[in-house]
Amino acid sequence: MTTGNEKKPSLFGLITSPVRQFERMGKRPAIWLPMVIVLALSAASTYLNVATFYSSVQRFEITAYFQSLSILLDILKTGIFFFLSALIFWLIASIGGGKTNFLSMLSLSIFISFIATSGHVINNLVYYVSEGKHEAPVTSLQGIISIGEPFQSMLGVFDIFTVWPLILIGVGLQHAGGASKRASWIGVAVLFALIFLVASLFGLAKAFFSATF
Repeated sequence: MTTGNEKKPSLFGLITSPVRQFERMGKRPAIWLPMVIVLALSAASTYLNVATFYSSVQRFEITAYFQSLSILLDILKTGIFFFLSALIFWLIASIGGGKTNFLSMLSLSIFISFIATSGHVINNLVYYVSEGKHEAPVTSLQGIISIGEPFQSMLGVFDIFTVWPLILIGVGLQHAGGASKRASWIGVAVLFALIFLVASLFGLAKAFFSATF
């Protein structure tokens, strides 16, 4: 049973004391303010990326149009991602014996996205400051090791802001969702395998088109 005296989880507290935030999340999930913050970060990341890409190849009027369209599409995509990932977390927690609700898992999804989106902002800020000269993410092995496709895309999976959220998902499913440790980490392993598979297929496609055209 929850009471009004219980504190809501904090986005920035997720960095210093994640377990405490997840425990609060299970009792009193925070939704709206964290969602607005993450959507704003995501929009800023998209703006930096698009502004850098189009600045050297398009006129300002077209740039402004694509920036606005890209930001709107990104907000829509991020919002859909919140709900789909929350559903996946709820299913994993339920299968793992947890007694949780969709709102707690939606809160978990938003908080995890805060970490991942922060990584996107950092990488796109570097991309913007370097005027497009540094395209590889500085937070992943892609930015350290130079190698051809499909291995370059595979290395992109080993990113601080990909691995860190996955670890937080495993912890969050236990403390916010009540899932067993075994079910939580199996779920995380499956998610990582899917991310790696998608990256590998993307890398293979890039290698194929590069060799063909």
